Formats: sequence, C-alpha cells, structure tokens
Amino acid sequence: MEVQLCGSYFEMGEQHGAILKDEINAFLNDGLFQINELSCKPINKNNIHVYVEVYKEMIQLHLPEVYEEITGLAQGAAITIDEAILLQVRREIIGIGSFTLLGDCSSFGIHKPGNIVTAQTIDLNGRMTSLGHVIRWRPTNKDNLEVLQYSFAGLLGYAGMNNRGLAITINLVVSDGWKAGIPPYLLVRKFLECNTINECIDLIEEIPIASSRSFIIQDKERQIILEVTPTQHRIIESGILLHTNHYLHEELLHLDKLNIFSKNSSIKRLNILKSHLNEQSGLEDIVSIFKDHSVFPVGICAHNEDNSKSNETVASVIMYPEKQHFYALRGKPCQNNYNLYSF
Repeated sequence: MEVQLCGSYFEMGEQHGAILKDEINAFLNDGLFQINELSCKPINKNNIHVYVEVYKEMIQLHLPEVYEEITGLAQGAAITIDEAILLQVRREIIGIGSFTLLGDCSSFGIHKPGNIVTAQTIDLNGRMTSLGHVIRWRPTNKDNLEVLQYSFAGLLGYAGMNNRGLAITINLVVSDGWKAGIPPYLLVRKFLECNTINECIDLIEEIPIASSRSFIIQDKERQIILEVTPTQHRIIESGILLHTNHYLHEELLHLDKLNIFSKNSSIKRLNILKSHLNEQSGLEDIVSIFKDHSVFPVGICAHNEDNSKSNETVASVIMYPEKQHFYALRGKPCQNNYNLYSF
C-alpha cells in the first residue's frame, strides 16, 4: 500500500495518522508498540512521559518541523503526543541488550557511470511485516521536494530517496553511550530533505544523536558510508560500498559492542555481499542476492522461525535515484515480488 501525504508538516502527520489509524492503535495496544515484549525492562503505559519527555524536548529544539509532524500524527491517529514520540524512539527504549542480532539489515551502494543504485534488506524483531508501507510525502514549503520511503505505521523515518537524487539506507551498529537525543530514524527523515551528502554531514555535526547507526548515502556525485556513535562519526567513500552491522572504519573498530554471535552473522552477510556484487550488478542480480539463504535461517534473507525476539527480513528496497525508480517489497524476498514506484 502506498500512503500519500502532502501539505504542511502538521497536515502530513495528521494524514499519516488518519490513514493508518487502525494499524497505529493496534501497534500501540500490542505491548506499547511491542516494546514490552522485546525490552528487558517493560514500561507502564501510565508513565510513558517519564521515558519520552527528554526526547520530546530534543525533537522540539532541533527538529521543530518534525515535531509538528509528530503532533499531527498524534491527532490523526487519536493517540497522545507522548505515545507518538514513543513510537519514534522505540528502538532506543528497547535498548541494545535485549536480544542477539542473528540476522539484521544488509545494505550496499554502487556509484558508477550508468549504474547508481543503493539497496537494503530491512530486518527487525517483533511482528513488523504487516506494518510496512511505501510512504510518498510532499511538503508544500520545500520547493517541490518529493520523497519515497519504506517505513512502518506511525514511524516518520526509514530508508528512502528523494527527487533530487539523494538516497539513504540505514543499518544498526552497536556502541556504548546511547543517550537522550534525536533518534536516527528521525535523522533519516531530515536527511531526505537534503540535496547533497555535504548537507547531510552538516546536519550530523549539528544534531545530538541518541544512538549508533550506519548509513549509506548517495547523491548525484558520490556515495559514502556514514558510521555514527552518539558522540562522533566517520566517513568511508568508495564506488562500491557494503555494510551489515559491525563498524568498518578503523577509528571506530574499538568502539564496536556487537556481541560475538551477532558479529559472526554480520561478517558472514558482508562476505556474501562481497562475493556476489560488482559494479555491473543489475536489478536481477540484486533481487537474487536478497533471496540468499546460504547461512539459513540468518542470511541476507533472514527467517526467525516464529521467534519474535529474533530478527527477520520484513522488507527490502532497491533504489535508483538517478532514474528515480524505487523498488519495494514487503515481507521476505524469497517469498514476494517487488513493486516499482517513481517520481
């Protein structure tokens, strides 16, 4: 399902909330967006404000337009603003010690003449597949900006691309120091308003980040991996980039806190990408790679075998920003087909 949003930030949030109201409320009532099933420390619905207040203040201060959108989301979905904030920061509330990432997102980017593409599997724990949607948003005050992203009911930021030639994937990496700040999903939401990689880098230097992530960012001229901890970031630049869930920049290796089981999976998936991708890899090649089961059940296409605390592939996207083609698949690549969206 494609969700189309247009207007001011508040109006886009209100439309989002109204269109997906039933899904958002069902998600909320499923253990507070499944947080209480996945976290080591369940939270009380009556005390949500205790957990989100500092994030709310950070979002208001650093991303006021996004805060307007969250306010609209709450109104459209008939939930409280604190509940809407909780949905944006659920990954931070769940934390990093609750489970082992035997499978997780696998991403790559190719930036060569005639073949500019970035893609990823989206791997999450819980029961997220049915909540996934392609969301097309057009803010009225941003000079004809249009964005396509794959995200989940009520969550404002995830992998996507805009009509200015910028595309972004996002992977979990693990460092110490998670803190109150802007959740990376909302950082991606802001990145997608940018024209260039340099504008994204300016943002990361201005905004306090709550938790660690890795991004592949492409613009018309180049592509980078942007690896982030809550206090620093590093950049890797190349014509072919691959990333799973462990840090790759030599200056961040000592900060990697991914447990040994998760890191072994991450290394295996990275090696699968290395062995199958090259600068000529086309759409059919990518579709085939994302079906990989060579280390089943935790390969590129991951299956959690009905264990909701383990990650599984819930979606994947293949983005051609130069051609303005956005391929999205809900569910597992081995079982479903991609749909094409464009500007």
